[in-house]
Amino acid sequence: MANNSTHITHLHSHLVKSGLETDRFVGNSLLSFYFKLGSDFNDTRRFFDGLPYKDVVSWSSMISGYIRAGKPRNAIGLYLEMLSIGIEPNAFTLSAVIKACSDIRELQFGKCLHGVVVRCGFECNEVIAAALIDMYGRSCRSGDCRKVFDEMPEPDAVCCTSVISAFTRCDLYREALGVFYLMFRKYGFMPDWFTFGSALTALGNLERLRQGKEVHAQVITGGFHGNVFVDSSLVDMYAKCGVVEESQRVFDRMEKKNTVSWSSLLGGYCRKGEFEVVIEIFRVMEKDLYSFGTVLRACAGLANDKLGKEIHCQYLKRGSWRDIVVESALVDLYAKCGCIDFAHRIFLKMSVKNLITWNSMIGGFAQNGRGEEAVRIFDQMIRERIKPDYISFIEVLFACSHSGLVDQGKKYFVAMCEDYGLKAGIEHYSCMVDLLGRAGKIEEAEDLIINAEEFKSNPSLWAALLGACATTTNPTVAERIAKKTIELKPDYHLSYVLLANVYRSVGRWKDSQTVWKQMQTRGVKKIPGKSWIDKTSFNPLVCSSFPEYV
Repeated sequence: MANNSTHITHLHSHLVKSGLETDRFVGNSLLSFYFKLGSDFNDTRRFFDGLPYKDVVSWSSMISGYIRAGKPRNAIGLYLEMLSIGIEPNAFTLSAVIKACSDIRELQFGKCLHGVVVRCGFECNEVIAAALIDMYGRSCRSGDCRKVFDEMPEPDAVCCTSVISAFTRCDLYREALGVFYLMFRKYGFMPDWFTFGSALTALGNLERLRQGKEVHAQVITGGFHGNVFVDSSLVDMYAKCGVVEESQRVFDRMEKKNTVSWSSLLGGYCRKGEFEVVIEIFRVMEKDLYSFGTVLRACAGLANDKLGKEIHCQYLKRGSWRDIVVESALVDLYAKCGCIDFAHRIFLKMSVKNLITWNSMIGGFAQNGRGEEAVRIFDQMIRERIKPDYISFIEVLFACSHSGLVDQGKKYFVAMCEDYGLKAGIEHYSCMVDLLGRAGKIEEAEDLIINAEEFKSNPSLWAALLGACATTTNPTVAERIAKKTIELKPDYHLSYVLLANVYRSVGRWKDSQTVWKQMQTRGVKKIPGKSWIDKTSFNPLVCSSFPEYV
């Protein structure tokens, strides 16, 4: 850098002595030279300010320099300064300033620039079009992205890649794939490494394994195997398609691995429920925030609070790291391991909470038998204008059913459909049947099932209702419900078990024995249940070095 600075200083001195510094072309060339040699940016700015004549090329070079230096706001300020002295932008200027808007999500000013583009007749310029697509994509304005793309008479490969990336960023994976196939089938462009990576991301999220393999073959024939971005996308695609063994094979062949490839492999094993493998990989990989969130989910899946505490302490030792995904995973981990008070302390310390955080806390209280506190957290979430989702209502209805909060549960069930426009699923109906059944409102629960068009023939709902009949002294209702369940699914073992229990609870021992014999005759077997939790050490987590979490 010092040699470069000395070289350009000597050149500048020579031009001054030769009297060429006032030449506009020479000045612009020297400015470009300052950038190419990587000179100190302040020196470059001083040279720019000292130019006696500045044209649109000079201004555009300096604007572009600010963007490369990571100063997009300065670039926009310089653009406005240029306009104030009456210099009209060219296509290069506009593409650079649009890029600055994209970097800082300055959509409103970017839309004004789009208007300038149209006024100047640059709307068919491929570089500007690609910059506009990227800007709209980063602001999740997919409709505007598509409009810019469709208005191009002959989009180039860069425009195609930009719109694929924009659609992928907006989770419009089908649309992204549509443009990907259009790119080489209609326009004849060969995708580059970035395009392949974006397409593989879309295929993974859509779980399209067959197409993913086809694109993998194109990656090989195109010579992009070995590109860390493409290979990481392949690992992620196979993992999301449930073929984690293939992910592992691609991963093992990678000469260079980055945090994305490690985290994709980690996520694949976690989704498959192979939590022990997740923990093994975590121990040898370079840690990042995503990996902490994934391994904590694995600890929660294993209900292993001891290992979770170890991971928690590793996270805390990172010092400056504070991440909503990781801390939400911590709330979920401790709640699932029965350390609900500790989960609540972490929840209260979080400066930012998302819907997953709230759901984890509501579900944690509900699963640990503290339904009223779960309801309180749910109501607090509503007051803070966090819109509940499908999972939120499962958790709060579960809390109501296990705490006898019948009226509140019925209110939430109605609000879910009428106030939030959510369609009740089988889990919500199961909670409501359980809620009403526990309260002895058997016939009301029966009516709820009968009126649920989509689920009225679901045997699990009838079995849940039959289970509630065990506490009633009305065997007639229980018989009716059990027969309905057996009619719907003759091999459903719970129907026989629960009916036998109903008969036994009212002293009808012979009928109970008859049901068991009928079950054996039909070859229906009772499936034993099991559960476990690692509680070799149930001491509360104490990290004296990190009092903010205690």
